[in-house]
Amino acid sequence: MSAAVAFMPALTLLVVSVALADSINPSTVVPALWIAGSPKPHLLSFAFGAFAVYLSGGLVLLLGPGPALIRGLHHLQGPFEHATEAAAGVAVLVLALWLWRSRHNHQVTRLPAPGAARRSAFLLGAGIMAVELPTAFMYFGAISAVLAAHATRVTGVSLLVVYNALFVSPILAMIAVRRIAGARAELWLASAWKRLVGLGQVLLAGLTGSAGVALLVVGVTGLFVT
Repeated sequence: MSAAVAFMPALTLLVVSVALADSINPSTVVPALWIAGSPKPHLLSFAFGAFAVYLSGGLVLLLGPGPALIRGLHHLQGPFEHATEAAAGVAVLVLALWLWRSRHNHQVTRLPAPGAARRSAFLLGAGIMAVELPTAFMYFGAISAVLAAHATRVTGVSLLVVYNALFVSPILAMIAVRRIAGARAELWLASAWKRLVGLGQVLLAGLTGSAGVALLVVGVTGLFVT
């Protein structure tokens, strides 16, 4: 048995672990919860949009200029990552301010219209991942591990498909809950969304603001230290 073959279970476990951690992503879970509470949700379209863009980006890195780009990211990782953290901190603080100012605005808790198109859900999922992809450091780490293991193209592509399937697994779980529980799930998900953005909006603004401050401090401190 070659060293590469022997290393595959460890590589698979690593990719699966990173994917599961990455799947708990507010950028996809929160919009999915919003969509799931509507009478006729198109969660599968939303999940497929996110899956398609994230997988496509990973395949470009894996099969295209991946090694060169990953090496470049390693050289820039310190300052680039800290600058990204600082920028993300500012963006999160702006979001916290908006949440605070709109805490009495009940329009924020509105669910999507029952007739919302599948295409809209797909474009929402794809758009979110297109914006997030340049800073997907966990994903880059998994791709780096696949490249470092010198896995075959078939193996590498298979691992990326598994990664992305696990990444959208919380959305698939929402679909399963809705199908099993039916109308009860629709009421529960709608109620969960309203609690998240409506009743809990003040708390959400506070938590979001705290996260923004933390990201900003870590990013700015890292830039000055490096």
